[in-house]
Amino acid sequence: MTIPERRTAALRRAGDGGFTPPTSVAASNPCLNCGTNIQLSYCPECGQRDIDEDPNLREFVHELAEEFLHWDGKLATTFRTLVTKPGALTVEYLAGRRMRYVSPLRVYLTCSVLFFFLGAIAPKPFVLDRSGHQVERGIVQIGQASPKDLADIDSQARASTLLKRIWLTHLARSLREPDHLQRTTLSAIPKAMFVLVPLFAALIGVMYRDRRRKYPQHLAFALHVHAALFLALTVLLVGRFMQSAAASTFYQVAVLVPLAVYVVRAARTVYQGTTAQTIWRVSVACTMYFVAFVALLVLLFGLIVLSY
Repeated sequence: MTIPERRTAALRRAGDGGFTPPTSVAASNPCLNCGTNIQLSYCPECGQRDIDEDPNLREFVHELAEEFLHWDGKLATTFRTLVTKPGALTVEYLAGRRMRYVSPLRVYLTCSVLFFFLGAIAPKPFVLDRSGHQVERGIVQIGQASPKDLADIDSQARASTLLKRIWLTHLARSLREPDHLQRTTLSAIPKAMFVLVPLFAALIGVMYRDRRRKYPQHLAFALHVHAALFLALTVLLVGRFMQSAAASTFYQVAVLVPLAVYVVRAARTVYQGTTAQTIWRVSVACTMYFVAFVALLVLLFGLIVLSY
């Protein structure tokens, strides 16, 4: 029995569940998903590939290999273009040439998951706070509060107004578990970054409003830039293995400076304009973005403290 014949038989069996198979002579090779006739490799109605509903082992392995290699090939092409040609991936996406690349959102998610996964398993650098307690060095550092500090906060809470008393009471509770507070705050950063991507797109849109591009076009650029940012942050994780503080600092500069150049080149590729104009517009957008990031981080920290 050929594949179309087996497919028609399967659709007839599915009719018992409420699905009516096509009776038209034109539907001689019906799609298993919607019943539309397939003339080439994919269904013109729903897009499902022409498959056998009961594949043998050879067909199953072939399909699995094809899907994996197709994904892997697109991923390699996408990352090569993202890294070596700043802005080119966005230009290709906006021009409608999308089949050979992974979508902007998927690129962003892949790079962010890679960074946060490797960041979680990489060795953590520690510094000593004023009480001699080890604190993980990073964007958020919460040291061990001394009994005197906690007593001072409690006394201030009792002598404060209602709102301040509520805040100080929760702050004292959270500082009694500094490690948990720091881990909770750090775990909220990925969510904050995801929220800030649309904001960065809006800021770029404001700075390039004379280009009259629609917001989704700015969003595609923002996703690609953030994907490059997470790749750079992933490379920065190597600095955790460096024992010398001077070497670590030099390494960070050696990674972050090219990243800044990358963003400028990407913006110039996508939006055109002179180098000076691009530097000015990108600098203003990134400054506002950084302020928003700090404000959101403070807000998240406050909400986490109030949850104690």
